[in-house]
Amino acid sequence: MKIYCISEDSIYRVDETTPRKIECGRIKDYLSAVNGMKKRDEWKTTGKGAHFMNVEEKYYDTESRFLRSLGTDGERLIYTTYIDGVGGIYLKDPESGDETYITANLNADPGRISVNSGKYCIDAGEGAYERHIAMLDPHNGSVDQITEGFTNESSPFISRRDPSKIYYAAIGYAQNNAGYVQEKSASSICVYDSDSGSLEDVIADPGYDYIKPSDTADGDLYYIRRRYQPMRRKSNIGKDILMFPVRIIKAIGGFLSIFSMIYGGEPLRTGGGNPAKSRNKDEREWFVEGNLINARRISEAQENGDEAVIPSEWVLIKRSPDGTETVAAKSVMDYNLLPDGTIIYSDGSSVRRLNADGSSVKICRLKLANCITVTE
Repeated sequence: MKIYCISEDSIYRVDETTPRKIECGRIKDYLSAVNGMKKRDEWKTTGKGAHFMNVEEKYYDTESRFLRSLGTDGERLIYTTYIDGVGGIYLKDPESGDETYITANLNADPGRISVNSGKYCIDAGEGAYERHIAMLDPHNGSVDQITEGFTNESSPFISRRDPSKIYYAAIGYAQNNAGYVQEKSASSICVYDSDSGSLEDVIADPGYDYIKPSDTADGDLYYIRRRYQPMRRKSNIGKDILMFPVRIIKAIGGFLSIFSMIYGGEPLRTGGGNPAKSRNKDEREWFVEGNLINARRISEAQENGDEAVIPSEWVLIKRSPDGTETVAAKSVMDYNLLPDGTIIYSDGSSVRRLNADGSSVKICRLKLANCITVTE
């Protein structure tokens, strides 16, 4: 058994002593080509002549998050990319490094992929909101869309108990008269039956998001549950009015302190730190799995070793066929359920193994590990 995941836009093998980076041929070739073009065009935008002619440097995208997801088909990895508005799905032998593509010209942004019983299922979409579930033909790269509407459906999982069923997470959107999105619903777990063509809500609650479903051959359903975060926070007008002068004073003080640090090298207050550095380190927020996580949690976890980045309210739930729910693990960002009952999961700062007896063991430290997958 070999364990792989995505961390900071790279694939890693994590069952070894030290996480080992696995190269993505498609991304490597793209960056090599772009850097070559950038170097060839450099003479056009540098020097006194270019400055006199006000020639602007051409933008080449080398910093975007190109790697979208990771899955497996037996001993081969499957990874998806989105580069220059084109999606790609690639098969990779992690041992030999050989790669081949399923499709390299998908007209959508590909997401997670599930493989079972020779079937491939994927989520893909265009724009910031709409995503749908589709079946993928691995032989010619064609897709057959299953769901539709102004919704976001993600993380498909072909059932181990009944491969004709596909579990996925779904979010709906509310629009105003002008067509702008005003709010999103809580994420629910749905199932699509390919035999009957029916769609059914399995688990839904307006106060919680349910994401990343998977099941066992015995019929147990697993998913991550977390509190629902609306797009627009409710405001307290009375409190806002009372706090307005205080916030103005704090803003002015912060600006003057930063000004003093930049041009004088010292804070206004003796013993005070650099507010610009403090803000960058502590107050910046990270967008993780559709939710905002304060960067302070990440920096503290890096300093304290085993401390989880993901809040403890992100729990992995096991739901038995009779509807009984039990908490399998807390602070779960992503997970992979193995046939023997073992669970490999990420808490945002490390990858861990949850054994069938409930004991948890750290495999390695890795920041924001996602798309955990296991080859046979």
